[in-house]
Formats: sequence, C-alpha cells, structure tokens
Amino acid sequence: MTIATSRALLVPYTEHLKHDFILLNCCPINRLEMNGPHTLASAKRVFENLITDNQSFTRAVIDNKTREYIGHLFVTQSEGKHELGYIINKEYWNEGLATEVLRPFFTMACFELDLSEVFATVNIDHVPSIKLLEKLGFVQQEAKQDQFGPYYLYQYSAYGSKATTSYGAVAQSA
Repeated sequence: MTIATSRALLVPYTEHLKHDFILLNCCPINRLEMNGPHTLASAKRVFENLITDNQSFTRAVIDNKTREYIGHLFVTQSEGKHELGYIINKEYWNEGLATEVLRPFFTMACFELDLSEVFATVNIDHVPSIKLLEKLGFVQQEAKQDQFGPYYLYQYSAYGSKATTSYGAVAQSA
C-alpha cells in the first residue's frame, strides 16, 4: 500500500531502493541522533532484513517532485514489543516533513499490525523528535542511559492517547 502526502510518497521497499537506503544509513549526519552511522555491511544486513520481515511495517519516503529517496519509516517488533523509528535525509530537516509523513504512516502501521501499544526512544536533547512523538500521542515514560548516551523512552497507547487519527494522506494499493 502506498501512502501519498502533499510532499511525499510512502512506498513499500523493493530491491531497487537498496543503494539509496544504504547511503542514507551510512551517513554520519543523517544518523546523528540514531546512535551513529551503520557500516556498509550492517546497512546491507538491515536492508535485507526489512525486505524479508513480515512482522514489521516499513516504508521508503520518496519526494513527490523529484522522486528521490529521502527517508525511512519503520515499526519493528522485538521481544513482543513494537518500536517506531524514522530517519529523514538531512537536506529535508526542519521543514515539517517528518510530521507530515509520520502521521499517516503511524496510523496505517497501527492498523496493519493491529497495534495498541508502541514505544520509541529519543536522545534527551533532540527536541524536534521529542515534539514529534508528543504530536503523535506518545508520552514520556522515563530517562535512560546506554553506551550511546542518555535518552527518553516514550510510549504510545491507543487506549490512553490524546492524539487523533490523521487522514491528511491518501492510501492506495500498489
């Protein structure tokens, strides 16, 4: 299923997006707030896993005008819990694009995976992502620390969320 917003298309991954995915995830600036860049080998492994994983919901973000690959959105499962994550190309930061694409993506992911609870982590000083998670209905649970530094754990619960369902996009079967 493809999701269209005013500035982007959110499309299922195919092999032809592998090179772009690897470039995005090996860039130290793009992954500044995501525990650093992947190596070439680890980015390839992540891509191969997302192509074959049936328990996750992922979409490639494509610029509507240029048709360039500009980001990656995902809800993955680990140990029975689901995590929301996203990475947008640095050239598109501070334009509201993450909010625009994550609202319909997250709504669709919760529907497709039948989710009522999802968590996300964010570096303590990454204010734009903190604000975005709160717009999506996530609530800060606790501050934690790992080898990459301090971060917040956020939790979304469909039962306790103040967020509203977003219909600012169009979805269609591919």
